[in-house]
Amino acid sequence: MNIFAYLALACLQCSLALADEPGLHTADFESQAKAIQLIQKIIEDYWSGSDTNIGAATNDAANYTNVESAFREASRLMPARLDLRYCLASSLVSQAVATNGLELQMKLNSALRVYQEIQALDTNSFEAAILYAAYTRAVGETNESKAAFTLLSSAHPQRTAEYVQKFANLDHLLEMVPNEKPRRTMPRDKHHAIVILGAGLETNGTLKPKLDGRLQQGLRLARMYPKSPIILTGGNQKGGVTEAYVMGAWLVNRGINRKRIYLEDKARNTVENALFSSAILKRLGVTHVTLVTSSSHLRRGMADLQEACRQRGLDLQYDGLAITIKGDSDLDPIQERIGVYRDVLRTSGIWAFPGLQR
Repeated sequence: MNIFAYLALACLQCSLALADEPGLHTADFESQAKAIQLIQKIIEDYWSGSDTNIGAATNDAANYTNVESAFREASRLMPARLDLRYCLASSLVSQAVATNGLELQMKLNSALRVYQEIQALDTNSFEAAILYAAYTRAVGETNESKAAFTLLSSAHPQRTAEYVQKFANLDHLLEMVPNEKPRRTMPRDKHHAIVILGAGLETNGTLKPKLDGRLQQGLRLARMYPKSPIILTGGNQKGGVTEAYVMGAWLVNRGINRKRIYLEDKARNTVENALFSSAILKRLGVTHVTLVTSSSHLRRGMADLQEACRQRGLDLQYDGLAITIKGDSDLDPIQERIGVYRDVLRTSGIWAFPGLQR
């Protein structure tokens, strides 16, 4: 059985299991079958590992519009499936992150309404409530956010306090000014590691200018700290090769000892970059890490990496090294805040698309 059929079957089994839950009224068989077809179509088009799927694209508004339509119809057909509503809300948030201004506000407001619907159907839901509280906080709706956190604190005091601290840390991190000059005060031994984030490849598997720039900065740092291990993270494939593989070959061709290099070639996005790289950092036993990426990406990349390391019990010191690429414009501040909040929620364990993508 291929992965698409397996996931579709799992979705169907989940929907049928809900029929046995008291108080839940599932759709008839025909509606369920239509919903499963929609879900399978999403899986095949956007989580199949192909070069054009949204698993490989950070923010593609057009693709997420299609995903929104599919999950909206699937939710209509199977109203008891709250996981489909979470997926619908996530597709709306992803569209908000891919735009700005009025369109951003409209998409986010639609997502917030879906989270409210979930809370009305599952009054003890922590995840829907924390997502609502987080995004209202991210866009400065202070009264809404405070009220949501107050209700959460009474029902889930410990978990709520943990997230309040995460968001306070994020607000501080979002004030960070990207540094484009390597610091000379990191440990000059193997306790310091360098993490370079991938940035997509050309269709023939060669470097794009953005990734070349990140590697140039990483090479500069690697030569300053010749004992530091280097983690190259990126699993999106083009031309039969992954970002990590091409990055590794690029560094080796410029004199970096391949024994220093650790390839992480499974990550499809920044959240997975952080999750998979943090596992390697823990194995290496480092105490200090420098993250190398584009200036417009540094705060989000750093937020994800710090959260992933916290999830693994790592207490590290962090530095960032950025590179500004021509045409790589600054993000709208609200757009960036929503994106950073979204990613940290995902990294913390709250799946964006339950069962499909963290």
